[in-house]
Amino acid sequence: MSLLLIYGLIAVIPGLLLLFIGIFGADADVDADIDIDTDIDINAEAGDLGGPGAISVKLILFFLVGFGTSGYLSVYFKWPVHHVLCGLIGGGVAWFLGYQLLKLLYEQQSSSQVRLTSFVGKQGRVVVPVPKDGGTGEIEASNEETGQSTYFNARAADSKKEYEKGTIVTIKSVTGKTAIVE
Repeated sequence: MSLLLIYGLIAVIPGLLLLFIGIFGADADVDADIDIDTDIDINAEAGDLGGPGAISVKLILFFLVGFGTSGYLSVYFKWPVHHVLCGLIGGGVAWFLGYQLLKLLYEQQSSSQVRLTSFVGKQGRVVVPVPKDGGTGEIEASNEETGQSTYFNARAADSKKEYEKGTIVTIKSVTGKTAIVE
């Protein structure tokens, strides 16, 4: 086998795999999806935790495409620099550009996560009456700044008060999915 064929295959096969991933949305990276229900408020945005890994399948494919393409061009045009060195440099450049592209794409993703503490101080409308003596009802609250709306279990801040359906209340604090209102 000639060097041109070897470098050509190193460039084409990973390129086709990247094309397949791009068209069909196959995510070859391993992701763990764990659902844990807790009452802890973590002040981290989803974008702070996500992003491309430095050694992911996609980035390895980018490196191989760059390595194969640069090695092929080096052999074909008889560059004075050794073809393996050209391949490594080209692979590194392709990896870097791929990393920057994936990072940009991850940053463009929006989060549907609702930060419940952002509703403190906002008003809500009672949809299920809140009884007195510490009973729980339900309110619907909207945050005009973020455009988010959600439902909360609700308790009165003063356990002697009760709130009827349709009453407008103010959220004093949020613990878990329960709002303390007045």
